[in-house]
Formats: sequence, structure tokens, C-alpha cells
Amino acid sequence: MAEVELNIQRYSAEVVAHRHAHHQLVLPVEGALSLSMDGRELRVAGLSGMLVPSDARHAFAAPDRNRFLVIDVPHAAAEQLGAAPWFERAAGEPIALDAAVALLVRAAADELDGVGSVALRRQWAGLLVLTLAERGERGPRRAPEKLRRALRFIDEHAHEPITVADVAAHAELSPGHLHHLFRTVLGATVQDRIAALRLARATELLSRTDLGIAEIALRCGYADQSCLTRSLRRRHGVTPAALRRAARSGRPVEPRRGRALPRDGGA
Repeated sequence: MAEVELNIQRYSAEVVAHRHAHHQLVLPVEGALSLSMDGRELRVAGLSGMLVPSDARHAFAAPDRNRFLVIDVPHAAAEQLGAAPWFERAAGEPIALDAAVALLVRAAADELDGVGSVALRRQWAGLLVLTLAERGERGPRRAPEKLRRALRFIDEHAHEPITVADVAAHAELSPGHLHHLFRTVLGATVQDRIAALRLARATELLSRTDLGIAEIALRCGYADQSCLTRSLRRRHGVTPAALRRAARSGRPVEPRRGRALPRDGGA
């Protein structure tokens, strides 16, 4: 079975050019990447990602501090995810990231930087690919309609105290069938997606607002402050207060220990 692969890349100011036999999504976390392809000068930064099509020769460089999620998507994996039509339409074009997707990208980067779990990276990669395909303006029939209905419901209501049963009922599926769809198509669970969105939103509010931690917990769908604290400790090994202090001081939060991710220099 073909697998999507996700790595965190940091690029240098040296211009590198190459091509590869798979599609590649380049999603910005911080900084900007200059990318030349098909005679066009493109910029990957902020809320603008890029879908580099297979076999397209491209050159890239990033002179300043930067960090990107790079997702390699073989043709067979795009087919298995039901996203192949979107990849064909969007190939070589900038990918607009809305606020919810940008939060997911940030959450994935914070979760995976310094962590070597292949299974975890593949879960995040599948989740992001399907989310981006779902957001495409002319989105194809990528995944079963009821799965897409479940994804939309989670995206819209993750900040509320929803359960798997709530999601299944909205999608008109049994909880068992919903779980099977998530595992088969995304390689993750319903709880994984809800938890990722909640934690992404909480991290954003902790970093960028002065709201109290208890208030942030409630706004993000946690039962109370202690639930948010447990989630942050489990995922990142830090408390909400420590994350907020780090954000305000401009220092990165120390990631939990783990095997370093491989870096292959791909763009």
C-alpha cells in the first residue's frame, strides 16, 4: 500500500533544483520559501502553500529562518485517499490555507517536530491531505459523502463538547462504521481529529490572546482547565502557562524528547 510521508523541513539560502516522481505539498509554518517552477516565481508563506506536481523540475531557497511541513504523496496514495482529481486540478498552483487549516498545520508541526514516529506522521499527513482536498473550491468526490459530512461537522463544532456519537449521528452512520471510515481513509480516529483541532485552537489563543486559561479551555471544547492541561502535557510535555510564557518571550517551546526526524532536503 502506497503511503503519504510527512517531514518537517528547514531550508537554506542555497538554491537547490530537482524533481521527484510523487506529488508534494509544501505548507508553511514559519518563514517564506522562494520557489521557481515552469518559468514562474512563486512564494510559499503565510496562508499560501504549494502543490508541486510529480516530475516538475523546480528550484527553491529560503534565506531566513523557516519551517515547513512537506508531504510526499505518491499517485497511488492520492487514489487511495480519493484525492487524485484534486491533485490533478491543483498541481503547480498555490494552495490557499484558511484559518482552520493553518491551525492544523501549526498543530502538526508542534506535534511532530523532533518526534520520529512514522505512524504518527502518516496519520497527520493523511488528515491534512484530505482536509486540503475537502477545502478545494472545485473539490471532487474524494471520499465517501458521509465521511466528508463528518469532517465538516467536526471542523465546525470541535470547540463544543461533541462526542463520537454526535459525529456519527450527524453523518448518519453507526459509531463503528464511522470509526472504520476514519481508520481506512485517514489512518486516524475521530478523537484524533477532534483533539487536533481543539489543541490547535487552544495553542493559538494561549499564544496570541490574554484570555484566562480556564476561559480558553471552555472556548476550545475542554470540560475544564485541567483537561486542557492534561492534553498539552500529553502532546507537547508543557503546561498552558509554560506555552504562553514561551510565546511571549519569543523562545520556542522545548519539544518532548524523541528521535530526530530525517531530513532529505526535498522541497
